[in-house]
Amino acid sequence: MAKVRAGFTLLTAFYLLCQRCPLIWANTLEFMEGQEVKQLINDEKYVVILLSDQKECSEKCGELEETLTSIREDVVEALNAWVVRTYAPELSVEYGLKDVNLDNAIVFVRSGVPLLYTGPVDNDELMLHFIVTNLESVIHTLNDDTFEHDTQASTGATTGDWLVMFTRSGCDTCNHMRATLEAVAAGLRGRKNVAVVDRDADGGQTTRRFGVKDFPSFVLFRLGRLYRYDLPLLDAPTLVAFATDGFRNARAEDIPHPKTPFDDLTEQIADWLRENPSIVSAVMYASIGLVAVIVVASVGFFKKSSAAKSEKKQESKKKK
Repeated sequence: MAKVRAGFTLLTAFYLLCQRCPLIWANTLEFMEGQEVKQLINDEKYVVILLSDQKECSEKCGELEETLTSIREDVVEALNAWVVRTYAPELSVEYGLKDVNLDNAIVFVRSGVPLLYTGPVDNDELMLHFIVTNLESVIHTLNDDTFEHDTQASTGATTGDWLVMFTRSGCDTCNHMRATLEAVAAGLRGRKNVAVVDRDADGGQTTRRFGVKDFPSFVLFRLGRLYRYDLPLLDAPTLVAFATDGFRNARAEDIPHPKTPFDDLTEQIADWLRENPSIVSAVMYASIGLVAVIVVASVGFFKKSSAAKSEKKQESKKKK
């Protein structure tokens, strides 16, 4: 009887353990709602997310889930990370999945910074290596004070090649590029530097120096020359290919000297006028309206003056 009770106790304990940790033996990932995942990102240092295009996981999502599930225990053991699946369209937009034509994707969030996985779907070893070797962002932030010092773009380029993304405030595509740019930086790590220059934060002079008008824009600085990326695709593999060898198909340009304060101010005003046509139109119409009011008022004033003069002349004649 004692053995039976002991066996029953063990079975009960095993059942309760399975109830508390069902995913240890499951072949699927824990599913969380979007708000739960956002809270998890705020609370945890490492979160690996499978973003699916619907609540049910099938086809491409199923392949990603199978591979990610096979390495889940290794990821949890190595990083104490969460590995989950979610259907959250707002996160898919925030991480720019639609911009690179991805319906299902794996995003590794490190202290709030997203990194898009762009490797093979069915290679678990490569996926695991990608996650455990990219624990921090390697993207540089450059501004007007640090650009030349860090890149040495026009003085010899002894710090290596630099792929720079130029951004500005109010650019939604720029904001959604972060996960993709992190993937580019991971793909080029050890070979090229990847950086961001924000025109409206502290990189205005640098942005205007290189004649950047559209955002986001990518420019590769290499051996005292610059190469502009002008393809419509903004996915990580294409950008990595451009920085690695594709730049040879672009026109090489000499590094321009910094603009004089007057030239920089003139271009800054021109950029503002170009980017704010509605305000310019409103000011123009207001100016035309003001001129019209002044003209009408002047005409009325002159008419009254003429009438007053005529009345005075007539009164003078009557007195005579």
